[in-house]
Amino acid sequence: MLYRYLFTFLITVMSISLVGCNNKTIIEGNNQVYDEETPKEEIMIWHTYSDEETKVFENVLIPLFEKEYPMIDVVPVRQSYNAQLKSAIIARASTNNPPDIIRMDIAWVPFFAQLDLLYPVSDFKDFEKKKAIFYDEPMKSNLYNGEYYGIPLNTNTKVAIYNKKLLEEVGLTKPPKTMDELVSVIEKNEYTIGITGFTIWETLHYFYGLGGTLLDPSLTKATGYFNSNESINAVKKLLEFYKDGKLSPNIFEEEPDTWGGVLSGNYFMIDEGPWFYSIYSEDDIAYINNKTISSPFPINNGEGALMGGENLVITKGTKHLEAAWTFVKWMTDETPQTELAKTGLIPSNKNVELSRFYKQYPYYQTYLEGLNEAIQIMPIGQWSKIDEIYTKYFKMIFSGSISVEDGLNEAAKQMDQILQIEKGRYK
Repeated sequence: MLYRYLFTFLITVMSISLVGCNNKTIIEGNNQVYDEETPKEEIMIWHTYSDEETKVFENVLIPLFEKEYPMIDVVPVRQSYNAQLKSAIIARASTNNPPDIIRMDIAWVPFFAQLDLLYPVSDFKDFEKKKAIFYDEPMKSNLYNGEYYGIPLNTNTKVAIYNKKLLEEVGLTKPPKTMDELVSVIEKNEYTIGITGFTIWETLHYFYGLGGTLLDPSLTKATGYFNSNESINAVKKLLEFYKDGKLSPNIFEEEPDTWGGVLSGNYFMIDEGPWFYSIYSEDDIAYINNKTISSPFPINNGEGALMGGENLVITKGTKHLEAAWTFVKWMTDETPQTELAKTGLIPSNKNVELSRFYKQYPYYQTYLEGLNEAIQIMPIGQWSKIDEIYTKYFKMIFSGSISVEDGLNEAAKQMDQILQIEKGRYK
């Protein structure tokens, strides 16, 4: 009898040993069992993070993810944010070898969705549950033609930065809240506003604030809106400011020093995104805060500055759909969002408690307030072409090569052509 028990025991031990040797199963922190001999899935993500952001993303976050999901390897590839990146994405898609995930400017999502190069993440069974954690407006930037093609990773807008001394000189204890108030201060005191250029990102909030309109509510036409009397008057006001020295005299320069202007008191106000603060030391930021005060951009009809940000999208050609979705979801959880918030990126996850950063990053609160009135990016596939037309004719108007009326009429006509082509794709 004893021999029978010993024999049974030995057989059991040998069986367990063989299972352990042959299968090499391991149990990790996410409570899943993996086979060490099963090949890991490798997913590639293209991103455009800054130097400081890249350090956190590649040296902190990716190792954290891979520890939690040991059967997925993440390969990060840093890219430059420019037109060549768009071409590279299209080229890789055409050879059926795209990156699995892309951190993409919110304005680009409709363009690539229109080209049918993005996977509609709203098709995932758990999408609605994940969607609930995000701020509404950033989430909307992923919606195109009835489907969601990504989820918001970080969000931003521009706020107004004022010279404290100039504010005090006119007896203001708080910055102007509306565009009318700002215009009144500028006109009465011969102050100057610092603007960096003529693109939609740089000027649309001034154009809207002065009563202008870009497109009709259905986003199908510009004629009657971009060249309306209200829009013409808005541009004429901006042009008047420029001629009278109330707008940056060096606005045509490639990199006008608006920050130097507001710190020195040459500019009463500039507008800027949150990333500026992340590149400076605490001493530098303390100096800036001593010289300036930030406030949500002056509103008109409930609208402030344009909303910006980046979304995470999954390419339609990925061969690792579930692994890609796992990483995309993880990147918007509270831990990675909090780590990236330390670099100046505003989280899209509304469950991240940002008040903890107010002391170290006092500008956060102003940007969050500004997001409440931010102008939503229009879900237009050819948004970049609309921006090109807008910028081209603003430059021509301000350089004096075309009148305001003729410039806006011609721009509206060209925008209509772009919008009609896009509309025709979805009849």
